Amino acid sequence: MAAAPTGDDAKCYVLVPCAGSGERAGAGGPKQYRQIAGRAVVAHTLAALARVPRIEKTLVVLAPDDHDFAANAPGFAGWVERCGGSTRAASVAAGLKALARRGVRAHDWVLVHDAARCLVAPAALDRLIDVCRADVVGGLLALPLADTLKQGDADDRVIATLDRSGKWAAQTPQMFRLGVLQQALARAGDQVTDEASAIEALGHAPRLVRGEPDNFKLTWPADFALAERLLTPADEIVAVVPARDFELSLRFYSDLGFDLDDNDGRLATLRRGRLAFSLQDFYVAAHASNFVMHLLVDDLDAWAARCAAFAAQYVAHGVRASAVERRPWGLRDMTLIDPSGVLWRIAERPRAKEQA
Repeated sequence: MAAAPTGDDAKCYVLVPCAGSGERAGAGGPKQYRQIAGRAVVAHTLAALARVPRIEKTLVVLAPDDHDFAANAPGFAGWVERCGGSTRAASVAAGLKALARRGVRAHDWVLVHDAARCLVAPAALDRLIDVCRADVVGGLLALPLADTLKQGDADDRVIATLDRSGKWAAQTPQMFRLGVLQQALARAGDQVTDEASAIEALGHAPRLVRGEPDNFKLTWPADFALAERLLTPADEIVAVVPARDFELSLRFYSDLGFDLDDNDGRLATLRRGRLAFSLQDFYVAAHASNFVMHLLVDDLDAWAARCAAFAAQYVAHGVRASAVERRPWGLRDMTLIDPSGVLWRIAERPRAKEQA
């Protein structure tokens, strides 16, 4: 079956089904309203979505008798509809109808995201949008399975070891055009567990876009404890890197793989995973040329290839990347000079046997 026609003017919307009861979480109520690191789960989720500028609007689908959302998501500026059904698929289908009533067109993109995936990274959302906007079908965030996969019986005993090659664990958001997704869910029925499955049943092959391990769905009590640890701010020391041309340096570090976490026009926070540094619109040549950042990574060769590619793009701005070398002090590393003359030493993290 052919996919829906594309539209260059297609916009991106998010639909968050938020009508579940959260029984498996053992939270004594809907898990989306459980407090983690000072905020409700759904508030963390909506805050992450709000940090993606290409999202036009977010629609939250609530149960008809939900009277707790406003208190748990103060300041939410999106749309709310109390049209949730008894299953996820029913809530999503009702939400799609609500989006259409609000003027969202059949060829516009809808990113369906679980309310309980509160650690989704804005960079992963951007990556999904980048890939899917150029795709005739759409796709979803997912992770390739890394662990050995076992099949169990009713008594929780292994009855088979399954081939994990080519297998991915589905995440959200899942991004498809509104019209196609409506058609898919209408045909698949209320019991389908994710949007990609409904799209597959129409004969399409959704695109798998690599997600992040932190984007797990809070389902079991242990998940909430882990999310609490990840979302609770920790004490940290943050380096402040000078920038001769602030906007140029922002583009350079974004291209290099750092996410923009905050920016007031003169000071920005750049983050990669749980590592962060600040970039300041401040430049003194003697200071910048004597400033050194040291980054330890697991895959130095991948970083070297990335740095070489971006150094070529920014060579006119003084960016230089060296080859990887084994240093006299025992580390394999390379150097990268940013557009302001700041020196980065990027080294391979020592293996346990090297540290012994």
